[in-house]
Amino acid sequence: MKKGIKIAGISIISLALACLLGLIITGAQIGWGPFASLYSWDKEVNPIAEKYDASERQGEIIFYGASNFRLWPEMEEDLSEYKVQNHAFGGSTDKLLVEYADKLLYPYNPSIVFFQTGSNDYVSLSGTDEEKVKACMEYKKQMFDTFHEKCPNAKFVVMSGLLLPGRSEYRELTQMVNDELEKYCNSKDYMYFVDSEDMTYQNGEYREDLFIKDGIHLNHTGQLLWRDEYIKPALDRVIKENNLSNVMR
Repeated sequence: MKKGIKIAGISIISLALACLLGLIITGAQIGWGPFASLYSWDKEVNPIAEKYDASERQGEIIFYGASNFRLWPEMEEDLSEYKVQNHAFGGSTDKLLVEYADKLLYPYNPSIVFFQTGSNDYVSLSGTDEEKVKACMEYKKQMFDTFHEKCPNAKFVVMSGLLLPGRSEYRELTQMVNDELEKYCNSKDYMYFVDSEDMTYQNGEYREDLFIKDGIHLNHTGQLLWRDEYIKPALDRVIKENNLSNVMR
């Protein structure tokens, strides 16, 4: 009997260790969870810098942000009338966008930068929603100030955080951040805010048909709607108001 209990105990411990090892490996591979710090973001960043030659691709439109940009492989084709570069990398936070700007942003001297940052920044924060919004916005302001200092001639277009069915528990928090972000953008003559909350959440219901199964990332139908109703109108406005015909093909 004691032998059986001992074997069972060893099996449970082995299973627990195997699960922990799996979590560590997964976190290190995809930048997820408490082991995200083990992840080498260079695996995602270096191919972007290699794809777009900074010596040849100057003064264009850069899309910079997280996975809803990164997981849009047809972006350049879908926006073919513009000179577009997709520099997004999955799981990125504002901190990481700043960290890799020396490689992915500044060398390109962009005319327009589209930013898509959202729930990756505050899902790990603690405190009340008000405290999370304050902390999130303090860092965003520092980030945009830094980017403007390094890219003084660029216009920034900031997309609102999408309301995600897969992260429905953060809907109100996302809306609070969006409200503060819009106020901040309106206070800067080089910034534009694009409110796309209604695209994915209407009349108390999520548009789940616009997402892949995880309810976090847009499918191609969602990406095209995002493009047609929000991104292209913003692009055309910025180009017209600032005479940026150089970003057109």
